Amino acid sequence: MGIFTYFSIRYVNQNTMNNVMVETDRFSNTIKLGTHYSMMSNVRDDITHIINNIARQENVKYIRIYHKDGQIKFSNIPEEIETVADINDYACTICHKFDSPPVVLGLKERTRIFSSPEGQRFLGIMNPIYNEPDCSSSSCHVHSPDTTILGVLDTVISLDQVDREIRFLEQIYSSVTIGIFLITSILIILYLLRFVSQPIKKLITGTQMIAKGEFFNPVTIERNDEIGQLATAISHMGEEIAKQQGDLLLTNKKLAKANEELETLSTIDPLTGLSNRRSLTHALELEYNRAVRYGHDLSVLMIDADLFKQINDRYGHLCGDMVLQEIAKTLKKTVRTTDIVARYGGEEIVILLLETNKEKALHLAEKLRQEVESCEIIYENKAVSITVSIGVVTYPEINVSGPMQLLETADLAMYKAKNTGRNKVGYFIPDSGKIMDSVDRIH
Repeated sequence: MGIFTYFSIRYVNQNTMNNVMVETDRFSNTIKLGTHYSMMSNVRDDITHIINNIARQENVKYIRIYHKDGQIKFSNIPEEIETVADINDYACTICHKFDSPPVVLGLKERTRIFSSPEGQRFLGIMNPIYNEPDCSSSSCHVHSPDTTILGVLDTVISLDQVDREIRFLEQIYSSVTIGIFLITSILIILYLLRFVSQPIKKLITGTQMIAKGEFFNPVTIERNDEIGQLATAISHMGEEIAKQQGDLLLTNKKLAKANEELETLSTIDPLTGLSNRRSLTHALELEYNRAVRYGHDLSVLMIDADLFKQINDRYGHLCGDMVLQEIAKTLKKTVRTTDIVARYGGEEIVILLLETNKEKALHLAEKLRQEVESCEIIYENKAVSITVSIGVVTYPEINVSGPMQLLETADLAMYKAKNTGRNKVGYFIPDSGKIMDSVDRIH
């Protein structure tokens, strides 16, 4: 039983620390995802607020973002910001102990456990921040495309609660071991005296089930001696383990729901319910690369509400919001489910028409223009009407060097439609720039 307890405690310690490392690494990834958009936008205040808010959580000691040269760029400890870490520090030697710092390290290699002078233990996870295409193309914080690692996110949590739980489990295992030793001695005596052995068998079965992670119905033994007390304690222990397991499952469900809501907030425009600009940029790059690779058609529609400012000035911004929502609803129900409708900014909406050539794109754009024109929005018992100007561009008829040029070209066609009378569909033709509306047709 001593050997069993030793290996059980060892297994519990290893399993608990492994779970803590995995959850801390997931927590670190959540922080990195939460700051990703602000990093890409170079909004330092947002990054600082996010880090400080997360660092308020219990057991979170430090959250630092190091630049690749070792300088601390963000931290929940203001005094550390802009300081340079010692390369001999254990957090740095994880990578810099090699002649050439590795690009990818496993979880254990990125993990360190250390103690403070007071004896408090901490666990730190180093999470690399990789260079992304947008980082090397942004005009505000450009990085060389040859750079692989831009920095690291260092998350340090306190192991006080974990150590308390481990010590508690060690005490439980030790207590159970002592109890089993006493029960074994009593079993021998009772066996020699032809005492009742069935309750002992039930207890042994129950403890074995708990050791395997299984649960059993409470054992009832109508006795007030050590055997009866042990049966009650084991039953309570089984019930407590079941309760903690239920609490853990509930916590995991809440975390999953929170992650789902976070993912939704990061991709959906809250006013219109359409995809947001970030989601659009990702989808446009993906579909453009696919169109280039397989030679498929890809059409882009840039849609802008005509005289939208006058609606805001005359009826108020609440009416303007209602108009945008109605336009979004009309566009969404008219296009295919495979097409992507996103709010680009302000009153501008972009639609990606997958595998759609020029003729079909123009036909759909004209249909959308007519659908919006026929809409009548009632605001405070007043009828409000709106029209849109639409710019259309199709790849590969328009040969551009990148996905963002498709948006720029569609934007030019849209402004051409606005400048020639509004409520029109403009199609950019190389070396021509002609405009198609509900009357004129391009041949």
